[in-house]
Amino acid sequence: MKKTCLFLLGLCLIGFCACATPDEPNAPDDPTNPDTPSDPSDPSKPDGPLPPVAEKFVVTIQDDIVGGTVSVYANGEAVTSETRLDPKTMVTVVMIPDDDHILTGSNIAKGCAARDSFKLTKDTVVRPVFETIVADIPSKTHTICNYNIRFYNGSNDEHNTEGRSWLVRKEKVFEMITSHNMDVCGLEEVTRNQTSDIITTLTDYEYVGYGRDNGKENSAKGSGEQTGMLYKKSKYVKLDQGRFFLSKTPHKVSKLSDSSYNRLVMWVKLKVRGTDEVFYFFATHFDHNYKQKNIDVRSAQADIAINMVPQIAGEYPYFFVGDFNCEITEPAYDKLSTFWTDAFVAMGDEVQGGYLCNDEQQTAYPTQCEWPGNTYTGLYSSSDKSPKRIDLVLFDDARATVSSYMADNDNLGLELYPSDHLPVITEMEFK
Repeated sequence: MKKTCLFLLGLCLIGFCACATPDEPNAPDDPTNPDTPSDPSDPSKPDGPLPPVAEKFVVTIQDDIVGGTVSVYANGEAVTSETRLDPKTMVTVVMIPDDDHILTGSNIAKGCAARDSFKLTKDTVVRPVFETIVADIPSKTHTICNYNIRFYNGSNDEHNTEGRSWLVRKEKVFEMITSHNMDVCGLEEVTRNQTSDIITTLTDYEYVGYGRDNGKENSAKGSGEQTGMLYKKSKYVKLDQGRFFLSKTPHKVSKLSDSSYNRLVMWVKLKVRGTDEVFYFFATHFDHNYKQKNIDVRSAQADIAINMVPQIAGEYPYFFVGDFNCEITEPAYDKLSTFWTDAFVAMGDEVQGGYLCNDEQQTAYPTQCEWPGNTYTGLYSSSDKSPKRIDLVLFDDARATVSSYMADNDNLGLELYPSDHLPVITEMEFK
């Protein structure tokens, strides 16, 4: 009897321990503790550790800037200094000097670009360098020019032997630019083998150029032949700059399918120091060769330029110059000269200069040699010796007028000319 009672008491104790509920409910998983397992039955709780909160970065404009202004844009929208931005936000910085300074560099842009864009990966302080400059007395007249200076691909370049070598002719190219006191000049066929000479020698000017192979500005290692320009630093403030390709995708490095190379239009927005006058300057180099497909390509490139250039310039005066490679009988020239005014045509009988054919060319190309104002000499080529007027200065005659035009045919003492193209020099005024 005693043993039976003890056995029944033990069963009761076991049953009580197995069925009893605790006084407090079990604590929920702690989301701040990465070692706490998640409840797989709760879809609101991630499986495993939560990702860290993304860090934001700040773009700060240096406090003590003297000589200009800095503006910051994030994904195309203006932001104030100290705004916190998500990592890899596309940031654009625009740096504009005042009338008594020039931008000579910054910690975020290579060279002296008016704007630069980058993906934000850390806190960044923008530190531009504005240096004092003695500004010219404002003038109503602007010497607007174009000059294809002929490429140079280094000392081993078979196309640049003897008198054709850049090393022989570069000082004469520079003399041509300085003797005419050019204010703004488009340059074609510029290579990186030439840009250091240009920048070192023509110290009164800033050079801006974009490489056709990668679309980058010269100071950012623009590769391939560059289409570029010079502007006189003491006369103008650079407000903006850019380029677009003569293709169906103009904002990407690209070309039309039958184009021999990528071709682009580069541009700058300039303000006349000491005034409120602002204008745009565009320079280009259309496709070459004279087969029908290349003629068609130039016609299509003219269409793209006619669409894009006015969009960029807006209501401001502008000039469009370049080696257009199109003869005056081509559809491309017809389109360009219908939409814009050709300075050569506008000046009529007052045109000066133009290439004078040699005896061999007079015999081989009598008709072409009779055309006035030829700018391509044909003297450097083994296959295209026919002279042509293919270097143009175009403008909108509703906003500007031309008062002089010259295609300088001085060889400056060289057996060959400084380039296989003559420079075109015009005097312009805004209306």
